[in-house]
Amino acid sequence: MPFTLFVDNHCPLCRREIDHLRRWDRLNRLAFEDIDDPSWHPRFLQVAPSQCQRVLHGVDERGRLLTGLEVTLAAWDRVGRGHWVAWLHWPPLRPLSDLGYRHFARHRHRISAWLFDLSPCERGQCRLEQNR
Repeated sequence: MPFTLFVDNHCPLCRREIDHLRRWDRLNRLAFEDIDDPSWHPRFLQVAPSQCQRVLHGVDERGRLLTGLEVTLAAWDRVGRGHWVAWLHWPPLRPLSDLGYRHFARHRHRISAWLFDLSPCERGQCRLEQNR
């Protein structure tokens, strides 16, 4: 079983990172599950869909659940690019890295809209308003 990431395919910045990971994953060590696709949840009961909307989740090859920045670090490591993000894991920086990740996760649609100059529907605002 590959390392599985539960991803928000409605987030342009998230999709860009997923595209990079897919391109570098020559050994097929990663799998991606769209958190808006209802078919994934029965296969991964330990992962709550509502939690995945708040923070990135992943399940490693042994079935261990990882969340947040740990998922990012593990994914980049599996595609041979862990050295690019290793500094995020250094003990003096880790609290700031975790704080930065949580801020990004909470505001990923706004950040994507700002970076990519997206319309309200392209940045997920329409979808978010429908779910209220």
